[in-house]
Amino acid sequence: MSDEVTQLNGEGKKANYWKSLNELAKNDEYQKFVDREFPEDATELNDKVSRRSFLRVMGASIALAGFASCRRPVQKILPYSNQPEEVVPGEPLYYASAMPFQDALTGIVIENHEGRPTKIEGNEMHPASGGSSSIFNQGAVLNMYDPDRSRFVRRNGERSSYNEFVSFCNEHFSDTGRNIAFISEANSSPTFNRLRDQALNTFSNARWVTYEPFGEDNALEGTSIAFGQRLRAINHFDQADIIVALDNDFLNPAANKNSVQDTLNYTQGRKVESAEEEMSRLYAVESTFTMTGSNADNRLRLKSSEIELFVYALAAELASSLGGLTEFSGYSNKFSDHEWIPVLAEDLLANRGTSVVTVGNEHAPSVHATVAAINRELDNAGRTVTYHEVPYLQDQYNREALEEVIADLHDGGIDTVVLVGTNPAFTAPADLNFTEAIQNAGTVVHLSDYYDETSKLAQWHVNRAHFLEAWGDGYSFAGTRSVVQPQIEPLFSGVSDIEFLNSVVTGEKTKGYDLVQTTWNDFIDGSFSSGWNRILHDGLDDEATFPQVSVDISSGFQSSVSSFLNNVAESGGIEVVIRPDSKIFDGRYANNGWLQELPDPMTKITWDNVALMSKNTAEELGIQQAGLGVAKVQKIAITIDGTTVEVPAWVQPGHADDSITVTVGYGREGIGKVANKTGVDTYPLRTTNSMHFATDVTIENAGGSYEIACTQDHNSMEGRSLLRHATLQEYRENPEFASYESAYNAELPGQSYAEEQGSNRPMTLFNAQDDEEYPDYEPQWGMTIDLNSCIGCGACTVACQAENNIPVVGKREVSNGREMHWIRNDRYFEGDVDDPQALHQPVPCMHCELAPCEQVCPVAATTHSDDGMNQMTYNRCIGTRYCANNCPYKVRRFNFFNYTKEYLTTGDDPEVVQMAMNPDVTVRFRGVMEKCTYCVQRVNKAKIEAKKETGSPKPEDGAVKTACQQACPAKAIEFGDLTDENSNVVQAKNNERNYLLLEEVNTRPRTSYLAKLRNPNPKLA
Repeated sequence: MSDEVTQLNGEGKKANYWKSLNELAKNDEYQKFVDREFPEDATELNDKVSRRSFLRVMGASIALAGFASCRRPVQKILPYSNQPEEVVPGEPLYYASAMPFQDALTGIVIENHEGRPTKIEGNEMHPASGGSSSIFNQGAVLNMYDPDRSRFVRRNGERSSYNEFVSFCNEHFSDTGRNIAFISEANSSPTFNRLRDQALNTFSNARWVTYEPFGEDNALEGTSIAFGQRLRAINHFDQADIIVALDNDFLNPAANKNSVQDTLNYTQGRKVESAEEEMSRLYAVESTFTMTGSNADNRLRLKSSEIELFVYALAAELASSLGGLTEFSGYSNKFSDHEWIPVLAEDLLANRGTSVVTVGNEHAPSVHATVAAINRELDNAGRTVTYHEVPYLQDQYNREALEEVIADLHDGGIDTVVLVGTNPAFTAPADLNFTEAIQNAGTVVHLSDYYDETSKLAQWHVNRAHFLEAWGDGYSFAGTRSVVQPQIEPLFSGVSDIEFLNSVVTGEKTKGYDLVQTTWNDFIDGSFSSGWNRILHDGLDDEATFPQVSVDISSGFQSSVSSFLNNVAESGGIEVVIRPDSKIFDGRYANNGWLQELPDPMTKITWDNVALMSKNTAEELGIQQAGLGVAKVQKIAITIDGTTVEVPAWVQPGHADDSITVTVGYGREGIGKVANKTGVDTYPLRTTNSMHFATDVTIENAGGSYEIACTQDHNSMEGRSLLRHATLQEYRENPEFASYESAYNAELPGQSYAEEQGSNRPMTLFNAQDDEEYPDYEPQWGMTIDLNSCIGCGACTVACQAENNIPVVGKREVSNGREMHWIRNDRYFEGDVDDPQALHQPVPCMHCELAPCEQVCPVAATTHSDDGMNQMTYNRCIGTRYCANNCPYKVRRFNFFNYTKEYLTTGDDPEVVQMAMNPDVTVRFRGVMEKCTYCVQRVNKAKIEAKKETGSPKPEDGAVKTACQQACPAKAIEFGDLTDENSNVVQAKNNERNYLLLEEVNTRPRTSYLAKLRNPNPKLA
């Protein structure tokens, strides 16, 4: 592509897209990196061989291996003695269940192959998922099959049994007057909370603390101040025309436990099918460049410590028009004259009842109270935001209670501690010295997934069953009640939370099934059997929700406003913001290789955490930007309350100045081979006074270097822009802005795609007029990806990895440019380095009609199918990589090593790892090329079913969903038959915003994109 052919935006102006600071600078190092494709020492073989020698070696190795590269691992199988009626070998069964995350369930459907769960999807009937999922849902199967999970009960570090533990409980807890402290994770299970109440009633001196490193305690206290009661706020983004997100990354599952439902609702307001339609507007005010901020129409960089000032300034601006905020009248601070304040106030007042203001959970209760009051006075309460009573939250999330319990432990006032799931030795505020305090307790009992930091301090460690292995129940964030049903017997004989707690309270060993049914006897009216079976089948009790409350401003809020305003301080200097990691959360998913290797949605870093900062802040600290490939970065020393932690520094465009963001969950040891010594433990920086951000900090350049694996410069398009976007106003003025002619102001050689698609008949490698070459009875598959909906979360990448047995390659191989993901998520910046816009674009195989890869393969390993897919025949591939060299989209991946075989032959139980594999997809080993297949196994299954039912191999529209499409929480992907004029994919391709990547290359892709739109406020443009 020549330099003259340059991507234009909706106004016809040159768009300045760049992935990294190196690409923006276009220095010599970057040019060498692009020319080389891979960093140094990333060649196929360490010795120098000719191309002919390489082919000979590869051919011989494949012959000697008997084409083992395309075979599944050898397994011995035995026939059933008594064949179960519902089980057909090779045909999976699907079960509705729910996945707990903190105290909120997400409805899921589990694919189960003869008693072996292999894949999780969203439950279309469940409002918390709507058929979609998050990266945590997709990664849950790998968590269950993790061979590093705790495998047995331990007593004083020695192997014991659960029967011995039950005997201990029967004796030890018979003294109901003991001073017992229960510390648990958040849990919405009605059975768990029933047993919790039973424990507090049984033990007269017992206390219960619910501790989550990142919970909603501030939000609950805020509603208590505003409305006089602790209520959960639920935002209905699909009903909002104006959304103001104040340091709230609500699209991120690590920051919002209701992210799947919120993402679905948010993107509903962004669907645009024609230039006449409206779309919502999102304002984001934040310190870190988050996923939500990258999707915002207007974004303001602001230090987290200044969000409180900003909220009060906005309340003061609205006070003259909203009677319930009169206490803010006359208030002034440094943001009162900020250009955003009057613009935001004007837009909110013009959209009363159809706007919503939301703030992140890390901010103080006073900020949440003020935001709740703003929503109430804007008539948003009961419309775009509803408030609900959540019974189990009334006395949970009390951090002061944790501090009191640990203080009593220091004083020796507690003789028994029972920990359920939580890991405070790793996650508790550093100044509480939990590790020292717990040693003063006579007896410590701990239930956990791993033999972790807290387990090693306990006399009794009980290994916990995964939610796919145990019966349970719970509520979604909005109150939909579900039963969690197991898919497999516990692999390591673990027990669930409710079974464990029941043994502590009663000294008995009771099945989780019986405990859950006891609870649900009170929930099911009429026939229990039929009601129970209906709920198990559907995955939810559709009659259960949290009661909505009509709210009004309380006198307590009005009397508290003056203290809010008088106690807020204007901070100076650098602040440190502490956040959960976008992939491993608070560390509980640190041993999940799928999540560790997933590039961060904004930094594109894998296998590590870093200290994010703006370019200006980095220059003040003497920090240089990262290099390319194996990025050796400098480290900074962060000191808070006398504790110093050294963290690798990373310059992040769009980050607020004088602010540094670090994430937690890394730096663990003794957990598993994935988590061990990965990243830096930043929890020591958290204290009770700086749980989420600290302003009294010392930052120094620590020198030295640290290697970071980052994919942001991989698969460079070498100046060719793949994105097209415009503002909503530009789209209305030029609806055809995304077309080839409009975007490039040039003529496409030959017939245009739109002209060829006049009858929805795809173009083909063969003679388009020859019906024999292109049979009418075959479907013709195609895909669209709506960039206006895509949020860049990466759920599609993990879903593809889970579905297609894609191996994890590790930090070193990612650094060498050898990541194996079949669908990558490119993140582009546009504009000024200090305050750019960000855009996301998933890129799978394009399934080109004129595919360059097919023309160069010397052994015809890549071919075109009758139904229009670009196929890979693995046992024919000899690894020349000619196809990858000829792919203009850089979407092909080569197996350099036997990643899967190496993983299967290490560890304590390789058979457990094999169980996670999808039996419908071959496991590839070294020496073959692989890529996106449009989930051909799903396509062929649907074609077989359609042929059995109708005689035609053309399935109904929607019968086939690719893994990426099914997982996407934004519903950004459509897939279907291009010969079906009424199919969703054809309707999407008929959209004015539809365009092809690199159309000028004339590869004629089956996958196309709908251009991105933004709806900025022109007063802030």
